[in-house]
Amino acid sequence: MTIFFCITSLAQSKIEGFIYDGMSDVPLPYCTIRIYGSQAHSTITNEDGKFAVDSIYSSDSIEVRHLGFKTIKTVVSYFEKESKLQLEMDVSVLDEVVLTASQNEVYPYKLLERIIEVYRNSKNTTVSKAFLTMISSTRNIPIEHVEGFYNSEQSLANGILDLKVKSGRFGQNRAFPFYSLDNTKILSDFQLFGTSKQILPDYPGNLTYNAIQRIYDVKIDDCVECSQGEVSISFSPKVANGRLFYGNMLIDHQLLIIKKIELLAVDPITNALASINKDVELTPREIRLNIVFNPIDPEKIQYLELHFQMGYRSKNISEIIDSRTFLYFFDYDTFYEDPYFTKTIHFNNDYDKMIALQASDDFWESNYQFPKSINENKSMDFMKKNGFLINFNNYIPLDDLKYTRPTVLSWQQGRRLNWEHLHRLTTEEYESDTMGYNRGLNLSTGKAYDTPFQHLQTKASRNDKDNINICYMVDSYIGENGITKIVSRTLLDIDSSQFSHERTKNKLVYFNIIFDIYEVYRQLAASRIMENTTFEEAKIIYDEMYKAALTEVKKMEKETSNDSDYEGLVKWNNRIKAKLNIDNLASIK
Repeated sequence: MTIFFCITSLAQSKIEGFIYDGMSDVPLPYCTIRIYGSQAHSTITNEDGKFAVDSIYSSDSIEVRHLGFKTIKTVVSYFEKESKLQLEMDVSVLDEVVLTASQNEVYPYKLLERIIEVYRNSKNTTVSKAFLTMISSTRNIPIEHVEGFYNSEQSLANGILDLKVKSGRFGQNRAFPFYSLDNTKILSDFQLFGTSKQILPDYPGNLTYNAIQRIYDVKIDDCVECSQGEVSISFSPKVANGRLFYGNMLIDHQLLIIKKIELLAVDPITNALASINKDVELTPREIRLNIVFNPIDPEKIQYLELHFQMGYRSKNISEIIDSRTFLYFFDYDTFYEDPYFTKTIHFNNDYDKMIALQASDDFWESNYQFPKSINENKSMDFMKKNGFLINFNNYIPLDDLKYTRPTVLSWQQGRRLNWEHLHRLTTEEYESDTMGYNRGLNLSTGKAYDTPFQHLQTKASRNDKDNINICYMVDSYIGENGITKIVSRTLLDIDSSQFSHERTKNKLVYFNIIFDIYEVYRQLAASRIMENTTFEEAKIIYDEMYKAALTEVKKMEKETSNDSDYEGLVKWNNRIKAKLNIDNLASIK
């Protein structure tokens, strides 16, 4: 079977292959793939055991690793003719010293204590890039699909210290617009060996030695898949407790290195994990969390895998939600340029920020880390037919804004602002809420929501004045051809803007013209960006154009008397028509 092919005209040709268990002939997920040659490159197999590398590596060597299997080396060109490579299990006899010591009930506790102390006292921190995929479903029907690239910082002592989204995209099921837990917050909050209160249940790594002895049974397990020097330590609460994980830890008992941690909690009790909607009840049913360290560099986390099952109950619906999040760290000691905003936006969550950021095909083609799995392709196909996709092909469809209700909007040629986009309460809602107005709750760490935008329905302005906040997002990335590209968007920050109670066509035209003025100056800034323009220089250009746009808007506000002067409005409408070929007076009903 030949698997050398060209994916798209934009992408480089790829060599793909599968890694299998040589004994059971089943694919091995998350194998570590290392390329040795003119330049080093690392990747992993997906959940189907499939990987892909650029064809430029065809003459290089490839090394494949997986816990419990012998490392194998071959050449990348092997996969131009063969579709799969089989690994042999690495079975070894448990060290006699460990075997004897394990008969002592105290030894497993002491061994666990020693390794926890090593990691808890570690000062090692690492920055890297990260790639996240998340799929949520109910009754095997996809309801959410999220992908994102991040800048990250991690430490051996505390786990993920920081995750900042660089670019993201997501899809939702129109029939079930459920927005999953903010799983990046949950994963970032989990402390590998810290002892502070966290959202998820605790495990021995979060406890003192005395606490472990008191509440956990700890033992050394028989481990048929352990390699030389490896030991599997299992731990289970002496009394079932929703605030405690069961699990095991695969370690090198001589080097005191952790290779993998597997955690399980059934009917868990979590902290600060509840729906903002009083009519909805979310009940965690099962949590599985796997932490795997990089086999080539064991002082770094390679990936986290979180399975979260919860009960979802409201007045009209009761379902079981299954959510799987996979967070893979790559390109250690490097990071993306952080996107720049000409005015600060306080994003409520990653969904909002993904809508604001670029999602260029060129960026995604050059950064995607492994092939989509069968499940991911099925989920994506379902969303295309039965849902909507945000930021795929760098596009946000107009008709789907009613489902997402974002707190930021990106300017688009074919989209005009309407009152629905601005989240204004109806007259009836306003009158019923005047006695007990609540500005709404923030999406704080670890909280779950039916939709991250739902809380905005209570955030309409009570001010008769208009204050529309607009800024530019500027970003830089290296494309497939190795050339640095600078991209930008004009953003309306709905969450911090204020809109008066007046709902007239002229008022809506007025808002759209303001949005358009900023876009005119964004395009002017973009025209000044050359191939040799640095990102810092680009920031200065956009800052200057932003100030110019602000001055122009003030002039427009004065000449239209804040939309009450119709002749002035017509004048500015014609200016926008000449610049952008948009007639707001004609297109807005």
